[in-house]
Order: sequence, then structure tokens, then C-alpha cells
Amino acid sequence: MKAIYEAEQVNPDTLNLDAVKKMIHETNRVFSKAVNLGIADNLIPEAMARSLDYDTFMFSGLKVYNQIKEGSLKLRNDDGIVKSFDKFMQDVKVIDDTYNRNYLQAEYNFALHSAQAAARWADVEADGDEYNLQYRTAADDRVRDEHAILNETTLPPSDRFWDFYYPPNGWNCRCIALQVLKEKFPQSNPIDAMEKGNLATTKIGRDGVDKGAIFRFNPGKQKQIFPPSHPYRSSKCTNCDNAKLQLSAKIPQGEKCQACKILQKEHQKSKQAIERKKYLNEMKPLLEKSVEKQTDSGIISIEFTKKGNKHLYNDTLGRTKVISKDDLKKLDVFLKHASFVKSANLYKVRKDNITKFYYFKDKDKELYYNVAEERIKLKDGKETVHRFLYSITSSVK
Repeated sequence: MKAIYEAEQVNPDTLNLDAVKKMIHETNRVFSKAVNLGIADNLIPEAMARSLDYDTFMFSGLKVYNQIKEGSLKLRNDDGIVKSFDKFMQDVKVIDDTYNRNYLQAEYNFALHSAQAAARWADVEADGDEYNLQYRTAADDRVRDEHAILNETTLPPSDRFWDFYYPPNGWNCRCIALQVLKEKFPQSNPIDAMEKGNLATTKIGRDGVDKGAIFRFNPGKQKQIFPPSHPYRSSKCTNCDNAKLQLSAKIPQGEKCQACKILQKEHQKSKQAIERKKYLNEMKPLLEKSVEKQTDSGIISIEFTKKGNKHLYNDTLGRTKVISKDDLKKLDVFLKHASFVKSANLYKVRKDNITKFYYFKDKDKELYYNVAEERIKLKDGKETVHRFLYSITSSVK
């Protein structure tokens, strides 16, 4: 909120502020924890896992954007003058409590149960209509009456009922759907089931809006953790490929689309950062290894460094396509069997102290391992030399 106060306005570009990004990622961390707990050890399809991750991040971003947009409305007094920061913070604390205490707890619980439901649906899809699905409540005194009427509703997974009323069907809903033997339980009347489902998800607010209707979706089938028509989003953007991931209708359409695109880019950066960290972690054992190679300067010892490993990882995403990221942890073995091609002194001064390169050709792949020679002058005037694998290319200049 300090960042919002200093900006004096909120628009989609506000999502690029570091403070706002941190809020988005922290919110996403909380929801991702719930999703991971929900999925637990279930082996869900990769496409579903990616979709659930994407939906969780986008929901987190849209939640934050709605918060800061609402907060920006409290920046000025009725006469249009910007409030003092202390007054502003006092006024927006209500928003913080609403979004990050009350709403967050309910959303966390929903994310947990929705992820569990999505994971179970993956198993249901694998079995098709071999079994029926049965709706079950938690069977205690906390079960709300509108959900109790659905208890033991039994229908094939292919029935339309499960497109709309597959649990959870509300905030803090603990209902589940389990596979049952067809011969053990009588099948419900599909029309009656749909009517009961409609009643269970109808909750008319003071403004006349049915707030329960947002829960008419199937997390597993639609591969989404949160309701597609949640108020943070909009179900009216039918001309947008990402219609289900838009902001509330109170925010102008153009602004919604722009915010969505910014969040998509941030999600992509986040996934790339996570992947980069994963592979660099797998490459850590290389830091303890070295390879001896014969060159035109005699036998040299080639090491692996943190700086070199970072550059090697980036190289696999750029110029060189013939080596996979999974091969990065085996580079010492590949280098050991590569043949020396040539060396080249550099005549331009580089900031990274690299003065020379050695090139080795892979015998099995059309690529070259480029070893950098780094010379660093010490305080006592002496010079230290390090040679480390720096890059992988498909040709040698």
C-alpha cells in the first residue's frame, strides 16, 4: 500500500511494481501450498498440473489487483486531496483484513478441497463409466441443509450433473464425490439431481445476485482450482481467449485485458525462474568435479563454476538446441570424451576477466564445449588462472 500511495493511482502497469509482485507471489505461495497438499501423492496428468498451477497464479494476481484497486479508491478525501499516509493506511487496513484474513482463509480451504477433487477426477476419467460417482457430505451437524439434500446422489461420471455440482460447492464445503460399484447403490434420477444441485448452489445476496452460482463447475474437468466466474474475474469477456481469467466487471474491459496479459508474462517468468533453479541445483555436483584435457598449451584442468553453470544453462535455451537441459548434469562425462579443436586468445578486454577460450568437439553430437580461461590479478601483484566450462555452441567461430 505504500507503493500505491506513492504512485497515487492504480492501473495494470502497477502490477509491475516490485512490492506488488512480491504480494502476488506470496499470495500464490499460500494457495500453491494448499493445492500441493490437496494433490499430495496423486499422479495427475501433466496438462492438468500445468493448468492448475496457472489458474492458481492468475487467481492470486487478480486477487491482489482487486485489493490495490480498492485501496486506490481510499487515496483521496471527498474533496480530491490526497490523504496523509497515516490516514490512508488506517483506512486501507480494513481492506487488508477483508482480503488477507477473512477471504484468504476461505479461499485457502477451497483451494485445498478443489485440488483434492481435481486429483480424484483424474482417476474417475481414467475409469470412465465403469463405476458410478456418489455425492457424500461430511455427515455431521456442520453440514449445511442445502448440501445435505445432495447426499448419496449417485450418477455415472458422464452425467451432466457432475459438470456443475461436482464438489466443493461453496466456501468451506467439505463434500466429496466417490466412485462406487453400480450394483451396490441405486442410480439417482438425473432431472431430480440437477434440481437439487441448483438449490444447493443458489444463494441470493442483498444485491439480488446469486452468489452461489459461481460454484457450478468441475475443478478436475475444467482443470481450474477456483471458480471461473469468481468476482475477482469476469464471465462476460466472451471475445477474449482468456475470458475466464479476467477481473471483476467493475473494472473497465480494456484494463482487465491488459492486467491479464501482464500477469501471464509474470507467470511465465516465474515458471522459468523455478525451472532454472531446479536445473542449476541438479548441476551442483559438477562444482566438485574437474576434467583434465590435452590442448595445444599442454594438459589443462577444467573446472565447473557457479558463473559458468549459469551461462551453460542459459546457452541450452539459446543458441544450442542439440543438448537437453536434462543432460546438463552430465557435462563432465561429455567433456571428458570430447576432442580438442583449437584455442583462441581474446584481444578485447572483458569485464569478466576471460582472456582465452578452448574449444572441444563432442564426438557424438554436432556441438562444441567452450572452455573459458579467466585470469585474475591478486592484491600482491600475482595472477591466478581458472579454466571452466562456459558455453555450448553448435559451431566454432
